[in-house]
Amino acid sequence: MHLKLTLLCLLVYQFALAQQYDSLVIEEENIDTNNTIYKTGSVFVYDYEIIFNDETYKLKKNKGMFGGVEFELATLDTDSIIEVEKIHLIVRPVLDAERSNDNQTQISYLQDPIYASLSSTGAVENEANVWIHPIRKGFFNSLETAPFPFVKKPLAVGSEWHDQMLIGQGWGSDMWGKWDDQLLLNYHYQITALKTLETDLGKIDCYVIVSTAKSDIGTTKMTSYYSEKYGFVRLEYELLNELNVNMWLIDYKSDQEFNDVRTFFVTKAYIKQ
Repeated sequence: MHLKLTLLCLLVYQFALAQQYDSLVIEEENIDTNNTIYKTGSVFVYDYEIIFNDETYKLKKNKGMFGGVEFELATLDTDSIIEVEKIHLIVRPVLDAERSNDNQTQISYLQDPIYASLSSTGAVENEANVWIHPIRKGFFNSLETAPFPFVKKPLAVGSEWHDQMLIGQGWGSDMWGKWDDQLLLNYHYQITALKTLETDLGKIDCYVIVSTAKSDIGTTKMTSYYSEKYGFVRLEYELLNELNVNMWLIDYKSDQEFNDVRTFFVTKAYIKQ
């Protein structure tokens, strides 16, 4: 019992450390209803790749957080079953009392095609800024060491801003960096260009946001491509130890109705038919 309480306290402590970003404007009302991108009923499907030592990988398996992380990389030409081919970000309706993060729109990540779990976290969208918490299951714990997708308004090339966040040592790994106690990340963001991307959804005009996170273990970088219609269309991470992660939007749906959690776990289908 004592061990369970200790683990629970550690989880709460780690999540508390991960929710900072002091300059982020979070609304107390109309948390979901004023969203124009991350609206309830929306589905965003991303492809991804992991580049390590000049080889490109996907995740053969991927689960857990902190000390319970388990993942295995597989090259693209493998004959093995890949448990994470795509990543789905969905915006399900939720009661205020059930939100994972107070005053944030609830978003959930699913790993396609296994759909073994529904991992929920938060997003913020309003007239001042847009911010989303990236997926953090298994290998994606690594993304905690990089800047989160974040843009301040009004959108203008040349705009820049700073922020910071403390993260606990549980997010660390030999692969993407380890530290003792807490790690302070100092962020810098700048909109550097307006660019048209060729995507599976057609040509999309995006603001290019170059961001860095400086800390005692080094500097990570993320270049994000933000669309006023689709949100963060592409994310390019440059982590420590020459580890790179790229994600890009390949499909989008709106006005979907979702199965309840029980039905989802039985059917492995999250959209009502």
